[in-house]
Amino acid sequence: MAKAMSLLKAYMSEQVPSNGAFIVSSFFDAESNYCIYEITAYANVKDIFRTPEGLTFKTDGNRSHLLVEPATYSKKHMEPVYREEEKKIPYRFDELNILTGRKQEKIMIAKEPIMLHSSFTILNSIGDNFSFLFFPTEDVYMALRKFMADTLYNDAGLSKNDAIQASALILESIKRFSIWQ
Repeated sequence: MAKAMSLLKAYMSEQVPSNGAFIVSSFFDAESNYCIYEITAYANVKDIFRTPEGLTFKTDGNRSHLLVEPATYSKKHMEPVYREEEKKIPYRFDELNILTGRKQEKIMIAKEPIMLHSSFTILNSIGDNFSFLFFPTEDVYMALRKFMADTLYNDAGLSKNDAIQASALILESIKRFSIWQ
């Protein structure tokens, strides 16, 4: 049975698995429905420590992104990799699957994950943002897909059908993570 918990709670209670897990983090814009999700996986962690920015993991990892851009976003012509710091993801348009939602929002999902070498940081959750740790159970992919569909519907404001379609595409990217190979 899938198990998930707040990343900070897992860290504080020393329950972060050293052999690997998935972490889903969200970054919501306070002014609009613009939001970014980062899904990170790691294996064989050497150390985890807290910094002012968040939790730093000393290990390799994989990461994939999903971005929801509202129809009213004024810089939609700009590649996501070149946007201002809090609105960027490390991809160009041709590296993304782009869906147009029912409300004309753009849902951008990484086709391929990126590799994180030697260490990475999961930023502190501020405001409505969150970071959840998903333990590596047999049904973790099903749990991630359901969780993403639910948060895209409830938190990002997508229609139910758009949320389900986007969660299926992000799961395809997550299944390409090479960290356990």
